[in-house]
Amino acid sequence: MKIRLLLLCLLVCLSSSSLLSARELRVGLGELDYPPFYFMEDGRFKGAAVEIAEHLAGQLGHQLVYKRYPWARVQNALEFGDLDMMILYFKTPEREQSVVYTDIPHLNESSHLFVHNGSDIDLSSTLDNLQDKVFGHVRGYSHGDVYDNHQHLRKHLVPDERHLIRTLIVGGIDIAVGNRPAILMVAEMEGLEDQIAFLDTPIDIGPNFLAFSRALSDAEALARDYSDQLRQFMSSDEYRQILMAYGFDLTE
Repeated sequence: MKIRLLLLCLLVCLSSSSLLSARELRVGLGELDYPPFYFMEDGRFKGAAVEIAEHLAGQLGHQLVYKRYPWARVQNALEFGDLDMMILYFKTPEREQSVVYTDIPHLNESSHLFVHNGSDIDLSSTLDNLQDKVFGHVRGYSHGDVYDNHQHLRKHLVPDERHLIRTLIVGGIDIAVGNRPAILMVAEMEGLEDQIAFLDTPIDIGPNFLAFSRALSDAEALARDYSDQLRQFMSSDEYRQILMAYGFDLTE
């Protein structure tokens, strides 16, 4: 009888602890859709990053609430605790000062160069033979160590993908850098998809992580809990089905 009572008390305590830890987490997203990672469809968010994050949150008892801002504001809000987490974030030394990352990445993201269709730039070109050109990218985005830290490239920053595409087309830059599916979706929305062309090879394929604002007192604990759940989820058929549904290469 005493053993049963002790077990009952233990279950109650565990249940209470779970309820106390379950809470609403504010997730930062850019103003524009970023397929296949996140996008709005039929009044709700979809995409590989959303589905993975929602699964993990459900397992941990959290509810995700999405907040959309210009990308630079997303990063500031994350740093100062006005946002709690990111569901798609490259790891850089600068960003690590503001967030705690999960131990492992959940998605890979590629960065592509693209040009105006009337450009004379060879589509087989690489960064090293394009150093005399002016590049453009969205402010706050990372496109891999080689591009981010290249000392000889002239870079023009814009607030979002729509501005990036239009700046390229009007000749404000020679080459733009972005994620191909995201750029194509925005270009189609603007009716400009026929005016851009992508270079043959991505300049970077980098891992994306979930990350938690260091302004949270339990950021380390959240990152640890999500890491544990992510390890389990990534070995499941459900995780692989999400990747296939959104066109990710399972061999990467």
